[in-house]
Amino acid sequence: MIKTEKVLHLRSCKGRSVRVVREHYLRESVPCNSCLCEAQCHNEGKLLSQSATHYVIPDWKVVQDYLEILEFPELRGIVFMQTACQAVQHQKGRRQYNKLRNLLRDARHECVMFFNEFQLYSYVPREQGESLEKWQTRCIYYATVWYYNHLAGLMPVVMVTEDAEAIQKYGSETDGVFVVSFKSYLENFWPDLKAVHELYESIVQSRKERENEIQEKNGKEYLEHLSLEILEAGIKSGRYIQGILNVNKHRSQLEAFVRIQGLPNKRSELETDILICGTKTRNRAIEGDVVAVELLPRNEWKGRASILCENESEEKATEETETEPMPTGKVVGIIQRNWRDYVVTFPPKEDIQSQGKNVRKILVTPWDYRIPKIRISTQQAESLQNFRIIVRIDSWDSTSLYPNGHFVKVLGRAGDLETEIAAILVENGISIGPFSEAQFTVVNLPMSGTISGEEQKLKGSYPLF
Repeated sequence: MIKTEKVLHLRSCKGRSVRVVREHYLRESVPCNSCLCEAQCHNEGKLLSQSATHYVIPDWKVVQDYLEILEFPELRGIVFMQTACQAVQHQKGRRQYNKLRNLLRDARHECVMFFNEFQLYSYVPREQGESLEKWQTRCIYYATVWYYNHLAGLMPVVMVTEDAEAIQKYGSETDGVFVVSFKSYLENFWPDLKAVHELYESIVQSRKERENEIQEKNGKEYLEHLSLEILEAGIKSGRYIQGILNVNKHRSQLEAFVRIQGLPNKRSELETDILICGTKTRNRAIEGDVVAVELLPRNEWKGRASILCENESEEKATEETETEPMPTGKVVGIIQRNWRDYVVTFPPKEDIQSQGKNVRKILVTPWDYRIPKIRISTQQAESLQNFRIIVRIDSWDSTSLYPNGHFVKVLGRAGDLETEIAAILVENGISIGPFSEAQFTVVNLPMSGTISGEEQKLKGSYPLF
């Protein structure tokens, strides 16, 4: 075992830049988690099978951008390098990292993690002046070569990356190790997985539209968010207040509240939630986001009823009872996003046709009224008119009225019992997949899940309460 030091530049949960020096131990024996291993590694738990046609090792950028594609059970023999997993943890946040961890734990998915940064012969230190991204790609490539040689060439290994320079440099450097783009990998190895290709195109199109929108539109619909360093200093000084955004379900376009986290700020002495009036002052924050709020002057504070009256008809406004003005503010920054899977439906056909020449861009309506409409790109809008689908938000730039997202999968036809149950589960963050072979064995049921005639009679003999 060799002891070295590793210097990391990380960000804390409050956005502070922290320099961390860790003891780094390198050892010769690190489990490879493959059934093909002939080096007598101490492999325990889930292992890659011998039946796979190849092993695939995704680069850190592929794991960050296309994790939901790697979640498909048809994609087998995936080796997640420690370098890629740490990149997700440090750059994409806890929610995305937890999804990756759950995928690695799930026995139904044939994927493992290899601790390449602890293996003496697969780890490469970062060179002086080398960017973090280039080092991560180089580190994963050398770990891929080591993994192939460790298995004595018994299984071809494919490294997928979005770095064109790495493909050109490493593509033909080592026999048995193939370095290709993710698109090329899907087209050549999985040409019949239609759902995978549709999801890939949806993610790519969403990224392209975001880039084009930034280049074409100079005007801003919203104010830019302040950096985490400024927000942290402002919260400490009392200028900004940190809290969780809660949107009024019945007045989602007009009214939201920020619930203060922890103890009230000494300078503000607030005892109630902070009122956020309208979408402009909400500044692209979504239900559940942890935000930083700046209070407006007291003469601009509004009561809850008064803000509702300003956007309602005069007849209804007279029926409203005005309340005392309450603390009112505006969102100046996002500390932590709370984006998740959203169940949505497509607009009517006439609305799709009126959205401009490019019908690929569609504004879909979320099931949850508190979530704004989401812009996605799809060619299936008309065929999925009466279906519920799942989308994910990718970004929300200051130049756009709506967040940009991408299509994930179809739940089913709206109104069907199974579809509505699935929608409720998704909206409440409950993930239910098919039972594994081990679970069927425990309950002593065949894989088909059918019940024999004798068991049905026995079931009918029990009284109902």
